[in-house]
Amino acid sequence: MIDRTSAESRRLMQYLGDAIGTIREPQELFRTVTDKLRLIFSFDSAVIVTVDRDRRHLSLFFEMLRFSLPEHISRQKRLIAGSWFEHRLDERSVATVSIEREAPGPDDPDMPVFRTLHELGMRQLVLAPLRVGGRAIGFLNFVSKEEREWSEEDRELLAVVSAPIAIAVSNALAFEELRQREAETAMQLAVNNALLTIRDRNSMMLAFCEQVAKLVPCSFIGIRVLGEDGRYRIFDNFIRGEGGGFQPFSPLELLHVGDDEAILRETVEIISRPGVYSGASFDRFASEFRLVSLVRERFGFCSTIVSQLWDTPGSRAGLIISGSESAFGETELATVRLVMPQLALALQNFLAFEEIDKLRRKLEGERTYLVEEIRAAHNFEEIIGSSAPLAAVLRRVSQVAPTDATVLVQGETGTGKELIARAIHNLSPRKERVLVRVNCAALPAALIESELFGHEKGSFTGATERRIGKFELADGGTIFLDEVGELPLELQAKMLRVLQERELERIGGRQVIPVDLRVIAATNRDLEREVAEGRFRGDLFFRLNAFPLFLPPLRERREDIPVLAIHFAEKFAREFGKPFRSIREADMAELSSRPWRGNIRELSHSVEQAVILSEGSVLDFSAVLPSRLPEPALPDGVRQSTMREFDAEVSEMERRLILDTLERCGGRVSGEGGAAGLLDINAKTLYSRIDKLGIRKRYGA
Repeated sequence: MIDRTSAESRRLMQYLGDAIGTIREPQELFRTVTDKLRLIFSFDSAVIVTVDRDRRHLSLFFEMLRFSLPEHISRQKRLIAGSWFEHRLDERSVATVSIEREAPGPDDPDMPVFRTLHELGMRQLVLAPLRVGGRAIGFLNFVSKEEREWSEEDRELLAVVSAPIAIAVSNALAFEELRQREAETAMQLAVNNALLTIRDRNSMMLAFCEQVAKLVPCSFIGIRVLGEDGRYRIFDNFIRGEGGGFQPFSPLELLHVGDDEAILRETVEIISRPGVYSGASFDRFASEFRLVSLVRERFGFCSTIVSQLWDTPGSRAGLIISGSESAFGETELATVRLVMPQLALALQNFLAFEEIDKLRRKLEGERTYLVEEIRAAHNFEEIIGSSAPLAAVLRRVSQVAPTDATVLVQGETGTGKELIARAIHNLSPRKERVLVRVNCAALPAALIESELFGHEKGSFTGATERRIGKFELADGGTIFLDEVGELPLELQAKMLRVLQERELERIGGRQVIPVDLRVIAATNRDLEREVAEGRFRGDLFFRLNAFPLFLPPLRERREDIPVLAIHFAEKFAREFGKPFRSIREADMAELSSRPWRGNIRELSHSVEQAVILSEGSVLDFSAVLPSRLPEPALPDGVRQSTMREFDAEVSEMERRLILDTLERCGGRVSGEGGAAGLLDINAKTLYSRIDKLGIRKRYGA
């Protein structure tokens, strides 16, 4: 070192004072000061580190290096406890340290830094304490390639020079703290404004992301909210796009792990591990969670903040912030925590409003539905009759009603399938909730999916608002699927999912909606035959047919006809304001002997007409019951065939004809000399009939 006169010391101090007084930008100031110090002191690089107020962390404040530090050397805050700096905080004089001889032990967190400096050829470290008001605020450090002897005069001069530098550092820290607080306050106000004024959740969260990213430079923000059932109520993800702004996206789809149950479980576990993950801790985090590892590989994230919004017995919520440019630390975590209460409150309010809106829409739907039900004219108000076939059905109704079993009611048109469905519902634990009736045959093909499952606003042309479907409307109650055999095949698969999983998705929606309901289906079709002929899914039939109920036609319970006829006569007389008129014995006998192909509905309509037309003291059925032609007598020994037997005979004849023709053609179906040509039908049609009839595929092309 060179000798210095007091005049030189004064000139150096004057220069430092002028620089500190005129240069406002901290980095420019300390770069200017360092250049001046290099003219007085011999060193290669200079670093200023600062100590926070509670003496817990050490931070890099300024660096002017003539070498590049490797990427694995973190520039984030470092814990002082247990480090090489811990016992030097109270030093007041300038100290020189030999990097080679006085390096910390292998377990010291600063050891990698000393090892790296040594590998870069650095041999000496000079520490000048920076103190203000008796408190250590940091160190001015000189790094040199050569070990030099520092005289007492050199040490004293550096100590003197360090005083104005300490004041400049203190002022810069105070200014930065003030600027940070102003920025945080501005961020809080902006976030609060966005959360309070923006109603759409997607727009609200995009505004939140933009504000947070101003102070916490990040590339990804995710919101997770779990309900009591372990399902996500909110699973929002936003990533910074090419234009710099945030946009929503689906990370699970991009990572192609949508159906990986282990990955989905990890998303739940991650929000249960709040903290800051950077450097080595992020590496451990990635090794523990495959999802984090995939995200690091796909998006280049190197640091993550996980913070819990709330954790209550009924719900859990968390915020995930990831970045790819710099590692997060406690400062970023503290900044994020400033807006956590506002975000938590906004999300809880949103979920509460969503639940209220859901209940409101459901109540409105129930009210509309019940009004429609009241306006609808039912064939009868209660089950009438005491015949053995009816008693057998009612006994099975009483057995299945208290359960939640799916019931399939089968019977001819007009046998009272809806009435049986109502009886099952009214005898079940769900009787206090709504019974929603859906006539699958009456719904237009273009609207049936929307009617059953609902749709989101804008999901298709004409969808001007969100609509709750019949399944969602029946949540907690019972849904009655009348004429279920009329459902299109393409919709049967979605119906099967609801029955199996008890969950659905609205058209245009991404949210899976769980439903708790009982299903009662009814049909006048032979569903087993429909399945055999490919018009109804077998798996859906077996799911619906958990508990079958077959309603007898009216002609098989003729002893109930007189009771039903009198019931309808009283009912319609009361409705039309007419006097009750009795039924003559001859007319009652005629009513009891008729086949009633329309069953109870046909009988009801006949009595209704008689009530309207009759003017005497008894009901007049003369215009209602046309005379019947005598049924042609069959030859002795000949039995009347049923339509089912006739259809079976026709099917067998068709099967025999196709088999004989295939035999003649050597099994060839299409082409010249094929069976299709001989039968004079299209080859594709013949293939279809072969499959439908279950003929073994031994034929050729």
